[in-house]
Order: sequence, then structure tokens, then C-alpha cells
Amino acid sequence: MAAGSSDAFVLPVATGAVVGALHPPGSKSLTQRWLLLAALAEGESTILNALRSEDVEALTQGLRTLGATIRWTGADSLEVKGVAGKFPGGGRLDAHEGGTPARFLMAAASMASRASVLDGSQRLRKRPMQDGAELLNALGAQVSRTTKNELPMEIIPMPSVRTGGAVSIPRPASSQFLSAIALVAPWMQHGLQVQVQGGLPSGSYLELTMQCLRQCGVKASWNTSKGVLRVVPKVIKGFTVEVEPDASSAAYGFALAAILPGSTIRVPGLRVDSAQPDMAVMRALISLGATDASDDTGAAIACGKVLHGAVLDASDWPDGSLALMAAAATASAPVEIRGLETLAAKESDRIESMRAWLDALGATVERGPDWIRVCGPLRKKSKVQVVTNRDHRIAMSAAVIGAVHGGVQVEDQGCVAKSWPDFWSSWGKLLGL
Repeated sequence: MAAGSSDAFVLPVATGAVVGALHPPGSKSLTQRWLLLAALAEGESTILNALRSEDVEALTQGLRTLGATIRWTGADSLEVKGVAGKFPGGGRLDAHEGGTPARFLMAAASMASRASVLDGSQRLRKRPMQDGAELLNALGAQVSRTTKNELPMEIIPMPSVRTGGAVSIPRPASSQFLSAIALVAPWMQHGLQVQVQGGLPSGSYLELTMQCLRQCGVKASWNTSKGVLRVVPKVIKGFTVEVEPDASSAAYGFALAAILPGSTIRVPGLRVDSAQPDMAVMRALISLGATDASDDTGAAIACGKVLHGAVLDASDWPDGSLALMAAAATASAPVEIRGLETLAAKESDRIESMRAWLDALGATVERGPDWIRVCGPLRKKSKVQVVTNRDHRIAMSAAVIGAVHGGVQVEDQGCVAKSWPDFWSSWGKLLGL
């Protein structure tokens, strides 16, 4: 963790209390779920307030390669002509650095007419993918690695996949594998039942998938206690949907409001009862001492008391925990966050990335394979250059501390394009800069 360098991006500092609105783009999780459903649907669909980011573009291009017709009709609106349940194409699918695009494209390619090869960045090649291959193989596909890495993978679709049926699998490394197969399951002749042995990490994201399917009229359910996923066959016709603001990105605004005295930050259009899993960050901040300032216009956090210590379970919202880790560095007592088993295999080892730069600022940080404990205070005049490892969430969490501490830099400001290309502009406007 090096000291600042002349070519690093110095994070903006708030000159006082921040009272205003943060306008994150549409949810990345929801945009990708609606995009895959629209690509398979019969007829034309319109997705409003869609997120245009590196992950979404990777999924979009992959679905085009498989045969869907997709075009942007505005800065945040997509028009999709679906394939009525069977992709006519195949070929090379590049997920770049996106875990969700990779896993969604793996499932989509199994419903195609021709074989595909799925690949991605060097980092993505090391992220868990084999569980998805084994799930598809259990349904009759032929999915296999072409090297010793997790990717590239060759995907040969077989008629038995389109038949569907019941399979049993061990606990997968990511809930995204279940979401991916659930999203293509309405077009399986007999639907789908998956028995998951040993539970599921981040099951709340699978429930988000279930809600999208049910909104399309599909009978779909995830029974957490029994570990059973069920999807009933259904012809999905073209639809129009408006994507909610992204709760994952909103979490950084909420974290700043919670630790900067006098601040209130609102996210217009984001409902407090949104099913997005990272809304749990807002609830966690309130439990630590922040004030709920939400109203009918959207979710909002106001600074209340100095945050106190606690032990929190983030197993249903591990990615959102990064915003909380940043806020925890200002708390009056240690904040321990558990349930983080998936974070080491994300865009970076997120637990270690956060530990490194918070430690460099003077916080006392301990970690394990699935937990982190953060205790301030930060050293008043300390400076740090945050190594993001091209991880957008590391950069965004650094923005929270940078706004109240100063002297914080990142060496790769452009990594935010993965989920919010205009993040720095929006962040600066929020701070009144």
C-alpha cells in the first residue's frame, strides 16, 4: 500500500455537511436479470432506467452473439427483440471481468442452437465457474474447461437441457449459478427443480431472481429451509419494465451520511422496501446509530449518533459490506462483519483489499476467511493510495472515507465503469464540488 503518487486520483473531500440527493443508475443486478429474460422472451421488450456499464455491455454483446437483437434507444433505455426461447446462434462469448455476465451467458448458451466458448479477463478466469458447468451437465449439456483455468469453457447445448427436470447439486460457490439457470428455466419443457445440498451463499439474490420471474407471470420459488428451487414452464411475451435505482451503489451515499455530522443523503426513487439485497446496508447503518430519514420520495439516511460497535451477519449482502467496512472505521467500538465467504473470489480479494487500505490509514483491522473486524480511529494526517485491483467497489468505499478524511487517493479511478461509469461526477456533485 504505497504513499500517494503524482498520477493517482485524489478523492474529493466534503467541505461540510452533505445534504442532498445521490442519483445512482439502475440496478446492475436487476438490469442483467431483465436483459436475459427479454432476450429469451417472445416479441419486443423495453427496459427503462437500465444501467449502461461494462458488465451490462458484456452481457448485451454475448446475448447478441447468441442471436438476440438488442439496442440502446437512449442513455438508459434498451429495446430487446427476443428469440422465443431458443437462441439461434453461438460463438465466442467474452464476459470481460463480470461474474454475473459469465454465469448468465453460460446458462443462455446452453439454450442455443450452436456451441459457444465462454471466456473473460485473467481475473475472471480464476473465479469459480465449475459449479455452473456441473449444474448444466446434470441437465444434459456438455460444458467443460478448455485449459486448467475456470475459463475458457466450451458449452455444447443438448436437447435434454431444453427438457428440464429435477437435479440435485452440492452447495455452489455462488448463488448466480442458480439465478442463471432459473432465468432460462421457463423455456424448459418440464420446468426445473434443483435440490441444493448444504444451503446457498447470498440466497437473497436468488430471491430477487424469483421476483423478476414472478413479475413475468412465472410460478417460481426458492425454499431456503429445504434448499429447493422450482420454476414452472411459461411462455413469456415481450414486456416493459423500469429498473429501480441501484441499492448497491446507493450504499456508499448512505455510509457517508451516517458518518458525516449534519448530513442527510437521499436516493430518489429507491423504495425502503426494495427487494434488492444491499438495502440491508441501510438497515445496518441505522442499527449502528444512523437515522432513517426516508419518505415517500425515496430512501434516505441522516447522521445520528457516532456509530457504535456490533457484530453483523452480511451473508445475504456480502458485496454491500464494503460500504459498511468504510463507515465502521469511524465507529466508537469494533464492528465485526461475518458471512463474507464469497468476497475473496470477487473482482479482488475484497476482504484483503479493504483490510490493506484501512490499516494504512491507521484503523485496527483483523480478518479471517469469511469475516472482518474494523476499529478506528483513523490517524488524522495519514495519507494512502488505495490499490483497487480494478475493483469498482473498493474505489467506491474509498470515496466514503476520502470525503471525510482527506489524503486518500486511488490508482485506478476508471474501475468504477464496471457498475457506474459516472460515479465520480455524481459523487462530486453530491459533495457540492
